[in-house]
Amino acid sequence: MPDLQHLSLSSRQYAFGAGIAWEGLKYFKYWIIAAVIIAFLGPLALSRYNDIDLSTWFYTANVAKWFTAFVSGGFLFTLVPNMIAAGMTRRELSVSMGVFGVLWSAAIGAIVVAGLLAERVYYDAMGWTQGVDANDTVTAIGSWGETAAFAALYPLMYLVYFAAGAVIGAASYRWENTGWLLLVPILPVVFSLDNAVADTEPFGPAWAGVFTRFIDDWGRAPVLVGIVLAAAALAVAAHRILIDIPLRAKKA
Repeated sequence: MPDLQHLSLSSRQYAFGAGIAWEGLKYFKYWIIAAVIIAFLGPLALSRYNDIDLSTWFYTANVAKWFTAFVSGGFLFTLVPNMIAAGMTRRELSVSMGVFGVLWSAAIGAIVVAGLLAERVYYDAMGWTQGVDANDTVTAIGSWGETAAFAALYPLMYLVYFAAGAVIGAASYRWENTGWLLLVPILPVVFSLDNAVADTEPFGPAWAGVFTRFIDDWGRAPVLVGIVLAAAALAVAAHRILIDIPLRAKKA
């Protein structure tokens, strides 16, 4: 983690954001390694009893979305008082979280992309089907190109979930007991876009996909635009909440 006292005012927000991302990945490295091992050894164990027709990386990648949101919200909620006490402004902390979000989403996304492509080789060698849950049926992802296109969606989705988590984390600190309620309007939008872009069924409460049926016919390009706009809107919301956060006196 960079020492803020020895960085220029113009650069410390970016260095700090990169430092959080690096430390976050280091902190959770054993979780990530465990997820990779389970994703590859799980189907091998299950193949003794059942035919393998589902991608374990599909489930691993979806769990990582929620994990990303929890990391974002948890880090932000914890860092606000500590970093401001260390001399960092709210605006600098907002920029740092933006850098953190981009780097974290890119890193986790790269792991998932590599995992899905490696799984394709693995499944082909074992004679298994790399399928996903789509509209209550198991559908094979398809060709190598389709597998790559499917995997390429994940870094962007992680960025959306990171931004959503940042809003919840900032709001929970800003409005103590009620800020988390922003989850109610945010989750259906993010979850429905997530469901629609790949026509799959990600993990989450059924009610969260309430808007999916209205956007299923948009086509991938408009849904991708919607995801980018949602990420931008959530980032702006997190920024606005964060720079307006008042400092609270430490409780005895």
